[in-house]
Amino acid sequence: MTPRRRRILGKSIVVTIIAVVATFGLSFTARLALQMPIDWLSWVECTFIPILIGMPVSAYIFTQAETIQETCDKLEKSHAALKETHSRLTFVTSHDPMTGLLSRGEFIARMDRSRDEGECDTLLLIDPDHFSSINDKHGHAKGDEALVRIAKALIYTTRPGDGIGRLGGEEFGVLLRHIRKEQAKTIAEKIRRHIERVPGVKGQQDGVKVTVSIGGAEIPHGADTQDVLRTAARCLFEAKQRGRNRVSFDYEAAKLRVVTP
Repeated sequence: MTPRRRRILGKSIVVTIIAVVATFGLSFTARLALQMPIDWLSWVECTFIPILIGMPVSAYIFTQAETIQETCDKLEKSHAALKETHSRLTFVTSHDPMTGLLSRGEFIARMDRSRDEGECDTLLLIDPDHFSSINDKHGHAKGDEALVRIAKALIYTTRPGDGIGRLGGEEFGVLLRHIRKEQAKTIAEKIRRHIERVPGVKGQQDGVKVTVSIGGAEIPHGADTQDVLRTAARCLFEAKQRGRNRVSFDYEAAKLRVVTP
């Protein structure tokens, strides 16, 4: 006998015994109160009627209860599995599979949200210097390793609330929350020095060494996201032009276009 059937049988027997006892109590009390005789037929009625009625009825009720409980358990497991699958799918669609950082779309979406919150944040664009030479001289596996090491360095040198994304190819973005340009320069320089010192990112053959250039731009409240990206990209280009392995906030757009509601 299965555990399920044993549970149903046990509960049905208990209910039937209670029904028999209750029937005896009520029947005999009524007979004594009405001064009716208690004969053998009374004993038979009080014993077998509750058994014949109570046992199958209680067994049916407990069987249905078990079925409903099993269905609820299955639904709960299915819901948990669906929720886990949804969480994984959400993560996959919003994160870069190689580095685990935010995807470009999710990163820009966060820029849009932070722009509308009224606080001044700062965007950093980070790009490895001479990255194509790493792929050419050491292979794409070494290049991928370098990108992963850079991603880990960005996580290490920023705060938990900051946004970090891989914007495409070898370009990374960092969204420094509630930080203005002067403080952002210090953080950007810290990032640059940290990546320069990470041994695992440096290529030992042919003097290839991984460094990064960083361009930054503030994100004023209401500024157009694409304008901010272009400004940071021009600062990044300025850092490359000035010799690479440096931070630049020098390029200033004439005016960041404000998004109208």
